[in-house]
Amino acid sequence: MARPHLLPFTVMSIAALAACDRSESASAPASAGATAAAAPAAPAPSGASAVAPAASCPAGKWEYDYADQFLETLARSSSGARVVSERGKYICTFSGNERGSYVCETSEGGVENVFEAPTAGTALTITLKMNGRSSAEYEPAGPGRWKTTRADMSGLRVETKATLGGRDMPVPATNAFSGMDRPGTLFEYRCEGDVFKLKPLVEGMATDFITMKRVP
Repeated sequence: MARPHLLPFTVMSIAALAACDRSESASAPASAGATAAAAPAAPAPSGASAVAPAASCPAGKWEYDYADQFLETLARSSSGARVVSERGKYICTFSGNERGSYVCETSEGGVENVFEAPTAGTALTITLKMNGRSSAEYEPAGPGRWKTTRADMSGLRVETKATLGGRDMPVPATNAFSGMDRPGTLFEYRCEGDVFKLKPLVEGMATDFITMKRVP
């Protein structure tokens, strides 16, 4: 996924853009990339979190709300952050629980979300787009963990654009799904009723859980 596989899923881009937002508040836009790159990474999680029985999850179909996940992260550094517009869906279909495969696809026309956050007295506008599909296969790697045995993100396109006060600014993230695009990546997952949480465990990188909701 990410991603994201997800992932399917795009957590790395979220974290990088939030870091960019913080750096913009303290310095000129040109320094955003260097500031984000220099930020220390948090230690990898210990994996001690509670995990629901694998039999209940994640086989089935799940929707990943890119807008909700991004806004939650962005709001940590900008209390006035909001969603300006959102279009499209990203649906992931899992064929197994502890062992299996998944395919994640955007709806026709892709996903596009636009966010706005007040930064240093002006408006930071971020546009995120995803289009296409990704897939992977996974196997058990301990309680509440998977390891991917195959990953293919070649069909997924992710684009991020940011402007500050109407001027284009650099975005310090070129790979939105770092670690999710190669076999051997470990993932921690949780199943909580109709909510499925998943995150890659990438050495040297701080990651958050990606949250998906079950759909018919």
